[in-house]
Amino acid sequence: MNETERKIFDAARRRFDRFGFKKTTMDEICKDVQMSKKTLYQHFKSKEDLFVGLFISEALAARKEIFRKLGSVEDPLVKLRRILEIAFDYFSQDNFMVRVLQNNEGLYSPFLNKRFQAVVEQGMVDIIADILRDGGEKGLFRDTDERLIGYALFKISQAFTYARTIDPDQDRERELALLFEFLTNGLLIRP
Repeated sequence: MNETERKIFDAARRRFDRFGFKKTTMDEICKDVQMSKKTLYQHFKSKEDLFVGLFISEALAARKEIFRKLGSVEDPLVKLRRILEIAFDYFSQDNFMVRVLQNNEGLYSPFLNKRFQAVVEQGMVDIIADILRDGGEKGLFRDTDERLIGYALFKISQAFTYARTIDPDQDRERELALLFEFLTNGLLIRP
């Protein structure tokens, strides 16, 4: 991403956060970054295109951060636990991507919300499936359909993070420990 696009994304994020997708205009974003509409439209063909670009940029940054925090962990079981911890931490933060996914205030249309949930889900499922595949190859995990189980694990972890439907005042550390124990009992090969 070049410097101009970064400035556009920063201004758009502030506008979308404050006014939502429907009430934000390209004119306002142009004013915020002090550029002509022609220049803005050279970078993004529409407001939806800008929003998609911004969301994908945020999702890629989150994925990069996940890999950074995973570091050089080799043990698939430790990696799986770490990815759950990272997801718990990330999705408990107040940031643009989480707000779009939650869409609690209706600032983003349901169509956009579902579309972006799919982008986030795909990235997380890929990461989890890779960990499961590695654990299977090392003889640690049962032979499974990594994509299916990765999707299931993502959905379970999602229920404990940004899509919470249970008491948010619960002990998060205890929840994570119980979730991890449940998951590993189903995945581990026992002698």
